[in-house]
Amino acid sequence: MYGRRKILLFHGLVEDKKEDTSQVVASLIKFEQEHFNVKDIKRCQRLGRQVGQDKGRTGTQKTRPILVKLPSVLTRDNIWFSKTKLKGSSVTVSEFLTKTRHDIFISARERYGVNNCWTMQGYVYVLRPDGKQHRVSALAELNGIGDSCVKPAATAKAVTTKSKRAAAKK
Repeated sequence: MYGRRKILLFHGLVEDKKEDTSQVVASLIKFEQEHFNVKDIKRCQRLGRQVGQDKGRTGTQKTRPILVKLPSVLTRDNIWFSKTKLKGSSVTVSEFLTKTRHDIFISARERYGVNNCWTMQGYVYVLRPDGKQHRVSALAELNGIGDSCVKPAATAKAVTTKSKRAAAKK
């Protein structure tokens, strides 16, 4: 996991055949942090095959994520915590998780909803029904957290009438 601490993934950036990924990412990060420079990027590349290279995927317009390795964890954390400035745009920033932790994160999001799950420093966190954060390190742990924080679409709405609320106050 330590090798991934300085790496972020940028999703949703339009792909061009003759692009300089370092320049594309640097211009995006400059929007968040004025002092950032292309020289602050150690490694930058797109992941996966190019669109049209795979015969089964011809004609798809899905953009490949850009993997960015930064010089320090501090630089990475500054970018990570300023990602809220990108809200409303098509660009998202995510951590470069291991396959196991990525699977845990996807399962947690499906089960508990997007607002109750997040990653930080490579760890997956779930908001428990009692409001406490729980760090999940295995898929089996998801069963022990509790189902009362299931995502809103899967739960039935409880309608309370005014008389029931008034009786509850007394």
